[in-house]
Amino acid sequence: MTRPGPPSEPTHDTAPAHAVLGPAGAPRHAIVLAPVLARWDHGAFFRRIAAPFLDSGHRVTIHDTLSLLRGGDDLGSLVHRWARYLAPPEDPGTAPGAHGPPRNASPDVLVGNALGGAVVQGMLGEEWTHRAKVLLLSGPTVADHRLNTTLERIAATADAEGLPAATRLLEEVVRGPDGPAGAAHRRPTAPDAPAPTASARPGAADEPAARRLAAGLRLLHDADARHPVRDFPGPLLHVYGERSRLVGREHLATGPLPHHRLVAVPRAGMRPHADRPDLVRHTLTRFLGAELT
Repeated sequence: MTRPGPPSEPTHDTAPAHAVLGPAGAPRHAIVLAPVLARWDHGAFFRRIAAPFLDSGHRVTIHDTLSLLRGGDDLGSLVHRWARYLAPPEDPGTAPGAHGPPRNASPDVLVGNALGGAVVQGMLGEEWTHRAKVLLLSGPTVADHRLNTTLERIAATADAEGLPAATRLLEEVVRGPDGPAGAAHRRPTAPDAPAPTASARPGAADEPAARRLAAGLRLLHDADARHPVRDFPGPLLHVYGERSRLVGREHLATGPLPHHRLVAVPRAGMRPHADRPDLVRHTLTRFLGAELT
């Protein structure tokens, strides 16, 4: 992973986009980094599997991974920026944040989905991460030619043809094996919703979202976090769809430790937490339960 000169540093007073689940006084804290989303969904992608965290006493902060992306960044720059943002300050007297635990507290669990998983794995060389358990949902450790080519094809479509065409192409590779093509991206309309204005009609706000989608997908080109993953001393779990058309077993790596594990979710694609939430919740309950014993 290339790492150019140090990027501009975020501060805890300029928080990235995020959503919070669970009470402020929860004894444990889980941090979740989101996948590439053309538009931030306020943590909706994670909510259906949040129960095991909430039931085991975690407050969950779900971050929009791309909200710390700056022009010219590669994956190394984004990893660096997130590591600096999430690292506990050295001052033990730092006050609690408005949306999280005391700022001198390391997270108990680090979670990353897809791009978020690649960023989490890139941070595992940081000493403060070694006190956490790591959960990766279809988070690639390493990108090969097939993954590079597929992601670039979608990104190029976003550039040339716009968001709807890119979204259809993306859906073809991320949908579960039992899901109809395009179903996940049909926008439901509330029965009493007002007619959309010109600025709200499809396509009016698509250009920034298309650029965001393309930039996010291209970050994963030639990703390689095998070294920090191999050396990570804590528990690490990869959860991926057995029938994923995008990130598969060949893109995941673990270290030699017995508490580095991979779980393939049967009859699931790139989004196992959406395709088989029951099985994923069961896996997470066991993973988090082991933490508490």
